[in-house]
Amino acid sequence: MLEYYGDSTRWFIATVVNSTPPAGYEGRVKIRIHGLHSSSTQDIPEDHLPWAQCVLPTTEGGVSGIGKIPRVLPSALVFGMFMDGKSSQTPIVLGSLPKIESPSEIQKLTKQSSVEQGAVLASTLDIKNAVLDVPDATIKNNRIEFCLQFFLNLGYSYIQAKGITENLSQKGMVSGFRGEDESGRFGVAEWSGERFKNLKAFSEYFKRFTTQLEFIAFELNGTQRSANIRLLQTDRYSGEKGSLNIFAKYYLKLDLLQLEQLESKGDYSE
Repeated sequence: MLEYYGDSTRWFIATVVNSTPPAGYEGRVKIRIHGLHSSSTQDIPEDHLPWAQCVLPTTEGGVSGIGKIPRVLPSALVFGMFMDGKSSQTPIVLGSLPKIESPSEIQKLTKQSSVEQGAVLASTLDIKNAVLDVPDATIKNNRIEFCLQFFLNLGYSYIQAKGITENLSQKGMVSGFRGEDESGRFGVAEWSGERFKNLKAFSEYFKRFTTQLEFIAFELNGTQRSANIRLLQTDRYSGEKGSLNIFAKYYLKLDLLQLEQLESKGDYSE
């Protein structure tokens, strides 16, 4: 336990890449440490990066169920130290550093709209009747914009978020039933069987478009983790190893014929 005493302190500057930890890691953020981790996901995939604990002020309760959780967002610049000194295996984030980008990478690639505004917008697009939900062009475009921003704010790159969004877009962004009863596929990702049961167990608001996006993120960090690992390792949009193909094949579980049909609609060429 001597390595936790403090005589060999190592500090670091890092970039937050994921602020949505899986169960059991609440209150942590995944970080890419400058000078230690390469910025390339090809060299060090996001799945290999550490989850760092975060220091909270003493005004918080400090026990389970009481107090707030960290609100650091992906791409934030943070300062911290390793609690185990030279072993450098147990990082802890002490605070965030001011970071101004004019314009930021996300602002260059997407319309300048906040997540809060998008959430309000998307909530007005949620279905009122679970049996029929066929968005018109305006609603679909709003859902596409919100979906892209949603996954960008979870820490996915623009290419990765675009691959997810395009797949859901080609399915129409429909959040209701695809059949006449519960035997039909349901929602933006056309869930059925056990995965549809899991969606209903995930939230009582499973019919909502926004809840279904949250469920996709939940599955990618859980039962569909293999799809997530492949997605996080790619820096391509098109091609066999591109985000468009990966999400279709490994998350949506499309068969060969369905992949061919999807490819005919989208650009899968290199």
